[in-house]
Amino acid sequence: MGKFPSDDFFQHTEEMSFVKWRRNVMNSANPNRAIDSKLLGNGYEEQMLLVLKIANFCTMDDPKQRPNSRDVRCMLSQIQH
Repeated sequence: MGKFPSDDFFQHTEEMSFVKWRRNVMNSANPNRAIDSKLLGNGYEEQMLLVLKIANFCTMDDPKQRPNSRDVRCMLSQIQH
């Protein structure tokens, strides 16, 4: 999103981290808010959301629930261009 944790944007949210904020946005009615507005409208929103979903898996609180690098590579390779 081109934002730093110290940006005003995060100061006005209840979220303590970018990871928690992204998880909440991805589970909301409008997950496109997780995509930088400069990138919207390029026709790749679906692919970007899939990458963010993979990022959610990779940042699970319990490390045992996180995919290994082989699984991540497989998930990323299945995203259609």
